[in-house]
Amino acid sequence: MNTRAKGRMAEEIAAEFLAAKGMKILERNCVLASVEVDIIAKDGDCVVFAEVKSARRPGTFAPAEAVTPEKCRRYVRAANCYLQKRRLYDVPVRFDVLEVVCDEVISHIEGAFTA
Repeated sequence: MNTRAKGRMAEEIAAEFLAAKGMKILERNCVLASVEVDIIAKDGDCVVFAEVKSARRPGTFAPAEAVTPEKCRRYVRAANCYLQKRRLYDVPVRFDVLEVVCDEVISHIEGAFTA
């Protein structure tokens, strides 16, 4: 399986994980402001922009380290674009990171970074 297919599989696992936690998946692989957001979900009244990171085996990296300051800035830009396009003003927003290893979500960092 190539890297792209592995990434898509990890995103599917993460989306199922979030849905099982009661979140509503709004978008997947949504391109906004030239940024691909892996998952956009609704957690109560909060709109969640989630980045999915995958690894082949445990201990290869920490998800928070894999999301660089530049990636954070790009996600915030994409979130602003999404909210403006959908006229969602004054809604709470959260940026999460999910790590998928061996076909399992092993870490879900809610509020991994802020705008």
